[in-house]
Amino acid sequence: MKSGKLINLLISLVAAIVFGLIVYGIGSVVSEESGAYRLLELMGANLPSGFIQILTYFLFLYGILEILRMNRQANLEEHAFSLGLLPEQEQYVLSAEDVAQIKLKMVELGRGTPYLLVETIKRACTQFRANKSVAETLDVVSAHTNLLSRNSDSEQALIRYVAWAIPSIGFIGTVIGIASSLGAANQVTTQEGIKAVTSLLNVAFDTTLVALILSIVLMFFYHLLQERVEKLHANIEDYVMENLVNRIYHREPV
Repeated sequence: MKSGKLINLLISLVAAIVFGLIVYGIGSVVSEESGAYRLLELMGANLPSGFIQILTYFLFLYGILEILRMNRQANLEEHAFSLGLLPEQEQYVLSAEDVAQIKLKMVELGRGTPYLLVETIKRACTQFRANKSVAETLDVVSAHTNLLSRNSDSEQALIRYVAWAIPSIGFIGTVIGIASSLGAANQVTTQEGIKAVTSLLNVAFDTTLVALILSIVLMFFYHLLQERVEKLHANIEDYVMENLVNRIYHREPV
C-alpha cells in the first residue's frame, strides 16, 4: 500500500511538471495579445510565477490517483460478496460444527487475497468458538466493522489534506502576486510598467481560480469514494450478521 502511494506521488510529480512545461512551451510561441495566451497564462504559462499552478496540478493529480487506488480496493472487496462465503438460503441454520468449518474455510481463503469480509467472518467464528455466545459474537462483528471504518478514514486523511492544501496554495499565489504587483507599481509610471503590474495581478488571481476549480473537482470524487467505502463497511456488517450470526443455533447454558 505504501508502495502504491509512492508510485502515485512520482506519477503526479512527473505529470504536473510535463504538463507545466508543455503549457509554457505553447505560451512562448503564442501572441500575448491573443485570447489563447490568456488561457495559457491562466493555466500557468508564465514561469516562474506559473509554478504555483504546477504545484496545484501535482496535488490534484495525486489526490485523484489516490482516489482511484482506493476505488480499486473497494472493487476488490465488493467482489468478495459474490464468492458465496456464507450460506444465503432462507431459514438456513448453522450449528457449532458448521461455524468451525466456516472458520477453517476462511483461514484457507485468507492465505490468498486478504478480503475484509473474510477477516470479519473469521473473527466472528473465532469469538463464537471461544465462548459459544451469539451476543458476544455480534458485538465482535460490530466492533470489527467500526475498526475497519476508522482505519479507512485514517487512510483517507492525506486526500483530505490535499483537498485543503490546493486552495491554500492558490491563496498563497494570490498574496505573492499582489505583493509583486504593488512593488512594481511603486517603481513604474510608463504604460509598459502599468501593463506589467496588470499582468502580475492576472497571475495573482489566476492561481486562486485554478486552485478552487481543482479543489471542487477533487472534493466531488472524494465524497463519492467516502460514500462507497462507508456502504462497503455497512454491507460487510450486514452480510455477516444476516448470514452467520443470526443463523447460529446454540442452546445457551442455563
